[in-house]
Order: sequence, then structure tokens, then C-alpha cells
Amino acid sequence: MKHTVVSKLPFILQILAATVIAAATFVEARQGTAVAHELIYNSWAFKLLWLAIVVSGGIVLWKRKMWHRWTILLLHLSFVVILGGALLTNLTSKKGMLHLRQGIPADRFLMDNRLEELPFLVRLDTFHIQYYPGTEAPQDYISLLTIEGEQHSVSMNRIARVQGYRLYQTSYDPDQHGTILSVNYDPWGIPVTYLGYGLLALSMVLYLLRRRSVLLVFLFFALPMQAGYPAIDKAEAQKIARQQVMWNDRPCPVGVMAHDFLLKVYGKATYHGLSATQVLASWTLAPDAWNDEPIIKKGRGEYVKLNDFVDRDGDVPRLRNVGSDPKVDEKVALILMLQQGTLVRDLPADVEPLSEMRVSVELFYARVPWALWGMISCFLLAIFLSFFRSGILSAVQVLILSFLLVAFVLRWYIAGHVPLSNGYETMLFLAFCLLAVGLRLRQRGERAVAVLMAAFVLLVAHLSEKNPQVTPLMPVLHSPWLSAHVSIIMMSYALLGLSIVKRRLLPLAVCLLAIGIFLGAIWANVSWGTYWSWDPKESWALVTLIIYSLPLHEESLPWFRSERNYRLYSILGLLSLLMTYFGVNYLLGGMHSYA
Repeated sequence: MKHTVVSKLPFILQILAATVIAAATFVEARQGTAVAHELIYNSWAFKLLWLAIVVSGGIVLWKRKMWHRWTILLLHLSFVVILGGALLTNLTSKKGMLHLRQGIPADRFLMDNRLEELPFLVRLDTFHIQYYPGTEAPQDYISLLTIEGEQHSVSMNRIARVQGYRLYQTSYDPDQHGTILSVNYDPWGIPVTYLGYGLLALSMVLYLLRRRSVLLVFLFFALPMQAGYPAIDKAEAQKIARQQVMWNDRPCPVGVMAHDFLLKVYGKATYHGLSATQVLASWTLAPDAWNDEPIIKKGRGEYVKLNDFVDRDGDVPRLRNVGSDPKVDEKVALILMLQQGTLVRDLPADVEPLSEMRVSVELFYARVPWALWGMISCFLLAIFLSFFRSGILSAVQVLILSFLLVAFVLRWYIAGHVPLSNGYETMLFLAFCLLAVGLRLRQRGERAVAVLMAAFVLLVAHLSEKNPQVTPLMPVLHSPWLSAHVSIIMMSYALLGLSIVKRRLLPLAVCLLAIGIFLGAIWANVSWGTYWSWDPKESWALVTLIIYSLPLHEESLPWFRSERNYRLYSILGLLSLLMTYFGVNYLLGGMHSYA
């Protein structure tokens, strides 16, 4: 078949769709979610665009007689089924909010500013917030309901299903005598969409098997006191460091809390030779002695004193010079809380203390600058790989990989959950994936690029570590889908970055990205009652998927057969990838933002 406009039309329309989706995220950031949905996502023009993609793609598949290549045909048909499920959801589903007050039955919920009737009565028996022991950090929100004479418990990631309707915990009344539930009725769209997800997974596995990518698939899924202030001596500080307090709403050794405090305020883990615990103890014993210490980091190489922000001339100290820099204001507030005795809380009686082993592990983890050492090691290894070929360098790469694995496992042990819930943790895992993939690359230059990318990722992780936290998970993150979704997405990001120099990684990278996106959709459906909400992160992940999938169609798009053209195009893909991971987090916001 000649490469006519008809054969290229599906890809032109996909580029148009990706452009529209990207633009919509900026419309949402400027004018709000409602405007973006009304003007773009829910418009008939947008729906017709997807229909045109399906129809034009079907014509191309028919003309190319793709029934002879049934794996490829099944792969494309799975996307048609997914889009069909989304259309059914849009046309037949019901979504709304149900407000219940304790003891008062209701059979109507609010949908599109009108009341919609439920085929059953719902009564709220009790609502309560479950907290992490000894803290005010919510662990779960739980509504106990009576529906049709049966009791149901609804909480984050736990749904009540009655006669095809699904009830999700969304919010609650301030007096905790009322609850707000999301109501979702989608008997057709969800089964069809999930069927599409299943077909997608099956077809991608078959596709990768056909391309002999089994080894890579296995690899990824197998990875599992001085001048002016008093100072206590180091031996005493080590004893104090092992004592336990409440910090970030969890039991924590004083040494870890002190490390976080000093790193946040000063930007370093020591101050003029004093450990963080020595600084904290000194500050607690003699707070006035620290008022004129230039310990608050304001900018690069610039430090200011607490007295620059506190006016002590009157009878009552007053704040001054605040409001211009939120980061500095936060540091001043932390110091004032420390001096007033409100920053550190004793371990409540109902909270079980950490074991001695746990304390030792936490103190050890806090002392080691994991991202910094990993970054330096990766930069040096990348330099050596650029000039030398040696088995010793492979051994060094394995050591760095093992070092990051230890950091990941220790953080998992400390946090009590898979550490993939914030920017620092995902970047640590991304660097791990880059190094692991790099070991599989045979050419020295390609391995050097993989290690160098890991170094830059660890550099960003190190910079973000200046704002340290290891905190309890938000209730919605208590889901087995979290680790699967995030880890597969991170693997795909690593492979997409490396596909610039190693094109054969692109099919696996695109497959993993697609699987990761749709695993996230299932998680969203379990947690929020909708598998796709056009959140900016979702939208840009889809844009990235579309961009990176185009080079896989060399038969229809012969322009990509040229390595030069492919590498030029990969720059566009890399920009989209950076926007998906970093840009959305810090520019557009949304449910996935780490900012």
C-alpha cells in the first residue's frame, strides 16, 4: 500500500489529540477544572476527534490486512474497546454526591445540580476518623451504613456495592455526625473498559514475546557547643538521639527528628562541627543563645538570624520581615515552635515505642546521604565508562545498584509502606531502574548515558532531600495498586529516557507506560469511583504515550526509519516525559502533585 494521506491520517489525528489534551491542562491551570471539562474534555468535538482516530485507524488496519498479524490487531483492538468503554461510561453512567446525617435515611443524591433517585434507602449509623496511634494524622475515614437492612462499612479504598451502585467515602461534616459519599452507577462502561485493559495486557505480553523482550520483562518484575552557645558532648548526644518523640505524626528517634530539623533550617546535617542532636539539645537548653546565630538558610550561601525576624524591643516579641519568602517563613516558624516547646511532643502512652533495632536503623539511615553518594558515584562511573571498558566498572555499577537497593529497603522498613509516595522516593527508584537497565546494555557509550541519567535523577533527589519527610501515608494511598502503578510507571520512564540511545528499548517502554497508566486507572476507580478524570498527570501521561508510540509505526511512518530523524523526534518525547514527571508536579498541580 502506498503511503497516502489516508494511511497517515490516524497519526495526524493522534498528534492533534495530544496537542489538544496538553493545551487543556494549561486551560485548567488558568481557568479551573470546570472550564477545561466544559470547553474541551466533555465537548462533542473532542469525542468526534477520538471517533475519527478509531475509524481512520480501522481503515488502515483493514488495508494492511492486519488479521494476518493478529497480535498487532489485538493490541489495537484493545484500545478501541477501552475507548468504547469510556463512551459507554459517558453516555450511561450516573455520578453524584450523597450527603447523609447520622440516623436520617436518604434515597436521593445530587447529580448535575438535580436530585436523582436511588432504588434503596441509605442510613448513616456512625462516622469516625481513625487516626495513627497517638497522633492527629488521619489513617482512614469510615462510614458505617445500613442499606436494605444490611450493614456496610465504607472507607478509603473500601466501597459499598448495592444493586449496581457504588458508594465511596469522599468527605464528612465538621461535627463528624454527617458524611459525604460519591455515588457511581456504571454497569456497562466499567466492564467493557476493564475488558479492554485485560486485552491490552494480554496483547502486550504477546507482542513483547514476539520481539524477544522476555528477558527484559523478567528483569523488571524481579527487581524488587561552641562560640556563644553551650554544647553537650557527643557521647551524651548519642544517648539523647535514641530517645523517642512524636515527629511528623509518627514515633521517631530524636536523632532523626533533629537531622530533619537542622537540614530543613540550615541546609546541612551538621553545624560548625556539631551534630544535629547537639544543636537541638543546645537550642532547647539555651534558646536565647541561638537568636543571633546565622543558621537560617535564605539563599545560596546566604544565612540570616532569628533576630532578623523578631522584634524584641517591646514587652511582647513581634514578628517582622516575614511574608516575602514562604520557605524562610517556614524555617522561622519551626524555630519558634522549638523555642516555645510545641515542636517536639513526647511519645503518648497509647503509642508503642519503636524497637531498639528500628531506632538503630532509622539513625543509620538518617546519617547516610544516600542520594548524594549515589549521585557522585554515578557521575564518576559515567566518566570512566566513557573512556574505558572493564569488567571492574560493571562490578562498580552493581555496587551502586546495591547501595540504592539498601536505601530503598531501609526506607521501606522505616516508613512501613512501599516508598513510592513522594518525589524523592520515586526519583530514588527511577535511578535504580536506570542503573539496572544500564547493566543490560552492551555498548559502553549507551551504559554511560544510562548511568549519567541516573546521576542527574539522584542530583534532583538530593536537592529535594533538603526538605525531608518520612510520614504516614494519606488514607487514599493505603492501596495495593499504589506500588504496582508507580513502580511500573517509573520503569517505563527509565526505559523511555534510555530509548534515545537504545531504540530497541522503546517497545517495552511504551508497553510498560500503557500498563502503568491503566493500573492507575483501576486504582482511581477503586478509590474515587472514576477510572479517568483528566487530571493533569493523567493527561500528560497519555500525551507521552501517544508521542512515544508513533515511532513504533515505521511501516506507516517511514520517516522514523532514519536513526537521525528518530533521535531528533526523541527530544520532543523527552520534553513530554519531563513535563509529565516534573512539570505537572510543580507547574500544573492536580491530585498527583508532589509540590
